[in-house]
Amino acid sequence: MLEARIRNTSLFSLIKRTYSSGNEALLEGPNNSFLPFIYNRNPRNLERLRIAPKPSGYVLDKKPVNYWHRLVIEQSNKHWNAYIEHFEGSKVVTASTKEWAIKQFLRSTSDSVAAAIVGKVLAQRCLEFGLLEVNSDYDLKQTSPKITLVLRNIEKGGIALKEPEQFLPHRHWSREAKEDPTKVYEETQSR
Repeated sequence: MLEARIRNTSLFSLIKRTYSSGNEALLEGPNNSFLPFIYNRNPRNLERLRIAPKPSGYVLDKKPVNYWHRLVIEQSNKHWNAYIEHFEGSKVVTASTKEWAIKQFLRSTSDSVAAAIVGKVLAQRCLEFGLLEVNSDYDLKQTSPKITLVLRNIEKGGIALKEPEQFLPHRHWSREAKEDPTKVYEETQSR
């Protein structure tokens, strides 16, 4: 019965070792139907916690790489494409009027209604994927009205168009620092 509930063989072998070692106290009790171990398999969890290193890129880059996830909107003569790009170059979430699920409800795939629908669909897919903040290089005041419509529908869908800053260590130790990193210094509050 326990084998049927556990699909991961390495996790199952870990539980078998726990039982065989005599350390069954971890798995006993009224709540023994769940495992006391938590494995986070989300590769982008550190980005969500804002502790992953954010790439800074180079000064002379054509596209600055100071983001984790970037919003890209492409408009052609016939279609709208919008996607979220990871800084490593992969497309994470996409929405396009080339998709039949979106195209079948549109009269034209290049008008402002299509732009609004692409924004709504992309926002919904971002929420399903777990992205709440993306970096947008578009300025609402200087872009075309159709791109502004896409951006507003993404914002209405619950996606922030500005990524938060990366958490940096409170004080970074260096050789020139006056404080010894092996000692604990208490911070006093002035009242």
